[in-house]
Amino acid sequence: MRVIRFGIEGLMNSFRIPFFRTYHKSFLAPPKATIIGMLCNISLKSQKEFFEILDSEMVELSVVINSIEGRGKDLWRYKTLKSPDKGKRKDFSVVRRDKLYIPNYTVYLKIDDEALYQEILQNLKEPKNIPSLGLDDELITICDVEEIELVDNKNGRIDSLFLDKGVGYKAFVKEINRTIELPMSNITATKFIGFDKKGKRISREVTEEFRQVEFVNCEIEFENEVKSFVDSEFNHRLVLY
Repeated sequence: MRVIRFGIEGLMNSFRIPFFRTYHKSFLAPPKATIIGMLCNISLKSQKEFFEILDSEMVELSVVINSIEGRGKDLWRYKTLKSPDKGKRKDFSVVRRDKLYIPNYTVYLKIDDEALYQEILQNLKEPKNIPSLGLDDELITICDVEEIELVDNKNGRIDSLFLDKGVGYKAFVKEINRTIELPMSNITATKFIGFDKKGKRISREVTEEFRQVEFVNCEIEFENEVKSFVDSEFNHRLVLY
């Protein structure tokens, strides 16, 4: 199977988990919608094209967490709506945010549309906009962009993130002397409605969501058969979603 493989490294990044309001907890790795958004950003695609690509499922991907050097927090001050009670009006609020220090990932892209495949490949090599993941100022480096062939995984275990669609699994620690993050799952949206039938921008509505299962220095074994692949060069075993 032909895919695009590339590396991503940030400095301080945060991928907010929905439903945490006063405390912005972060995923360990960017969800699918975040990566598709980054690809659209470096390709100068519109918001409408972003929603269309997500909805069409013409792009499947996989993410392997190579390393996260550390984790921290910062305080984010933002403007709020004014209270009708002028005596107790509060124009600003502060939120605490998780931050990942020097996160490093390998990303795999399977793109069915040949024209989009070639466009994304070229823009990964020569971005038309400054690449970022998370907020606009959370810049990243894109490196080692290559076209490779994946082969079927006969081992059964995987190293990549995956979406929990009801299949049972077990986790195994790889190296006991390295930092370990056991599998954790949090809900992430995978499809949205962002425009009405007339093409007018509307408030984003989630139409599909799953739990993203992520981990560091572990490998996963599914209880039932799940289609997976191997990057023979990097020895990454992965599922596409």
